[in-house]
Amino acid sequence: MSDRLSIQTNRADNVNPSEFRMLAQRLKEEHVQMREQLSDIRTLAAALYTLDDCSIGMCRLIELQDGILSLVEELEQHSEWEEQVLFPSLQTYLHPTMAISVSRSMHVLEQDHDLAKRVVQSYVNGVNAMSVPVDMDFVHVMASELLTACLILLKHFTLEEELVYPLINRIMDQIEESASTRSATPPQ
Repeated sequence: MSDRLSIQTNRADNVNPSEFRMLAQRLKEEHVQMREQLSDIRTLAAALYTLDDCSIGMCRLIELQDGILSLVEELEQHSEWEEQVLFPSLQTYLHPTMAISVSRSMHVLEQDHDLAKRVVQSYVNGVNAMSVPVDMDFVHVMASELLTACLILLKHFTLEEELVYPLINRIMDQIEESASTRSATPPQ
């Protein structure tokens, strides 16, 4: 298995440890930030179940709509960066067999992402179509939609991290090991 996770020798000259480290750091920071936003949205959505006043519930649904749409926009930018920059960089360091496997896994993860977007769209459509006065059943249904979207996104982040973080760590170890070997070898 270590052969399948090793840096490709034909790319060893292209290894830029600081650039790869920055990519890995950005991934982790953005995931932490989006996880915090999801946590805030989940907390506010769950609080809708304890409200007694429908008018407050209506206002909170609108506020939560703004929050989830902002998060989805950030997630879209993040996903685009992953697809265009991070994953191609990651795959250049992997054995072709492992790269194909990772690529397939990422495709499955994107299906979760798409499902979450559809659930968010259902929530947005519901909030946009609500008519005054709203009842608590409607508020609860919308809270449920939003909580479902949050859980799908949390699952997406967790699965992506379980797949990508160990690869990144392994690649960083290989890069550092390769750099140490090169610096320890006297020039000929």
